[in-house]
Amino acid sequence: MAPVLNEKNVKQSERMVSSRLKLGCRDAMDFYKKYSQNGRLFSYPKYQKHESGERPLNEKSAMTYARIFDVDWEWLLKGEMENIQQTISIDVVDAVACCGNGRVNFNTHIIGQQMMTMSAFHQITSVNPENIKILKVVGDSMEPTISNGDFVWVDISCQTPTGDGIYMFCIGDMLVVKRVQINPFNNSIQILSDNPKYLPIQTDNYHEVNVIGRIISFTKMIG
Repeated sequence: MAPVLNEKNVKQSERMVSSRLKLGCRDAMDFYKKYSQNGRLFSYPKYQKHESGERPLNEKSAMTYARIFDVDWEWLLKGEMENIQQTISIDVVDAVACCGNGRVNFNTHIIGQQMMTMSAFHQITSVNPENIKILKVVGDSMEPTISNGDFVWVDISCQTPTGDGIYMFCIGDMLVVKRVQINPFNNSIQILSDNPKYLPIQTDNYHEVNVIGRIISFTKMIG
């Protein structure tokens, strides 16, 4: 027997469906796979019931979904406010000053903020914005992919290589950006520079590498 939906639940459902469609998600499962962070933010059964109107939203769930939808949570919950784009700020950090003695402190060396809407941010990543730091690259070891003076976006929640990709490492008093290739048969990795004048580094166990974060995007500087 299908559940009986009251008008309030129907209106919440309509707002959730319209918000999901604006993100380009074709259905509830598509939205769950792209934005739940593997179920850490919300479960699929819970979201599906909220979107279908079978289960009414509460403030906590409305706030969680609203951050992803880039809408005001009170609008999502009650329909009483205009759909306002949420603006977020990403810390821009001094890459030289924040690293010393093998340790990194991002919080005391913030030199600016990158302001953007949540919807624009989600075009780059679904990671929590608090876990993204922007740093200026020093050196030419990753040229031509990433050049001296370019800015990299680092997901600092990723502190162990989870697969091949570009990562940031702390080596002594320096932060370096390198490409990683993992051998799945013995857990060894190669740490590579895209610039051929730098030799690769081989290590036997990727769990022992001091990773600061994974590079999810970078901004090329022109001129």
